[in-house]
Amino acid sequence: MLSHRYGTGILCEVALTCGRVGIKGVQASTRRAGFKDQIALGSTSTPRPQKKVSSRPGSAKVLTSNVPQYQNPPEFRRLPASLENELLGKARAVIQSPTVPEAAVVEIALQACENLAQILVGDFQPAPQDIKVDTTPASNLLSLEENQDNPKKQSQKEVSSTTVAENTAFQLVSNTAYQIVTDPKVFITPRILSMYVNVQSLLGRPRSFPEIFKLYSSKPIPKPGTNPIRFSTPYPKKPSAHIPLPIANAALTAAMRFRNLPLCFDVIENSVCAPAFRISKFLRKAFIPVSAAVLAPFAIHQLAAQLAIYQDTMDTQMATKMYFGGILAYVGFTSIIGYVAITTSNDQMDRVTWAQGTPMYERWIREEERMMIDRVAGAWGFQQRSKRGEETGPDWEGLRELTGLRRMILDRTDLMDGME
Repeated sequence: MLSHRYGTGILCEVALTCGRVGIKGVQASTRRAGFKDQIALGSTSTPRPQKKVSSRPGSAKVLTSNVPQYQNPPEFRRLPASLENELLGKARAVIQSPTVPEAAVVEIALQACENLAQILVGDFQPAPQDIKVDTTPASNLLSLEENQDNPKKQSQKEVSSTTVAENTAFQLVSNTAYQIVTDPKVFITPRILSMYVNVQSLLGRPRSFPEIFKLYSSKPIPKPGTNPIRFSTPYPKKPSAHIPLPIANAALTAAMRFRNLPLCFDVIENSVCAPAFRISKFLRKAFIPVSAAVLAPFAIHQLAAQLAIYQDTMDTQMATKMYFGGILAYVGFTSIIGYVAITTSNDQMDRVTWAQGTPMYERWIREEERMMIDRVAGAWGFQQRSKRGEETGPDWEGLRELTGLRRMILDRTDLMDGME
């Protein structure tokens, strides 16, 4: 039995089950003693010893190790309260509230879920094991014979990281965070969306990201102080309804770790490909330059009229026209060169580039989309530059086709090493 002592807190009872990796259970028994609570965790099964080296005359040795196990942590750090009454109780209070909850209350509930997710992820880390396998033909025959003699050894090899993801505690925290964000009374702010992405990323459950991204821009807005609660219809293309780029990148990273190619493209489609994101990018980065280009001729004309006064070699109107034409030509040509340089820059491109004929404005406004697809291609393909172009398989062919449908090229031949 492992006993852990907290400072001031509330009684805690945690039940986590991980049968496939050898943990029989964690049984919590509590005892009140003033302002201190003592938690006793159930004992875990002893790790299985390493398999003995089996050798026969004239055969190779097969070295194997026991299945990686998820061990209990030495202590639960910074656990503020119990799983049911404190952490998830805050979340359920938001869902069960008859009025519109404030953003701070929702953030506290999601912060509780995030703290618990960090604890769960820290509690179930696989113990490092060195696995050495002899792959000679004789060893393969020997291992096949041993598996036939003892079928239980075959099932041990199927243990993977999904064992932790299927844990009931992970599912409970994930569902609670999902219920908070999808509750009709909750207005999703950028901070709430960021906290939700962090929770699901820690738990390894990114499947709900595309749905939540759609809700972020199209979910009816509850009106505070109304009883019954009234809602207003949002405008999905409003610039403030765009998904912030750091949140989109974090969601894509979680989807890539999940190794789900359709999910990655769904995240891209509902974040940087949304009209709200492109409108917001234009207003943030192009509105001032475009406004300056529109107002430049009027400002140049006033400047030319002032300069014409300080000369006496020709008529004032003729000098004004000459000055206006010269300054406007200089400003216009310089602006065009800068525009072409910005929209055609490719130093940041790795494996995904634009197809010929793609308009320059479209290249600039969709650069974040290309950047994310480039990240996906880098995660699915070979890391060695010398092996690029040799990828095969349905996922890679699907990635190439989806990239081509977006006016992009995956691994352009003339840009690959040795093909210049």
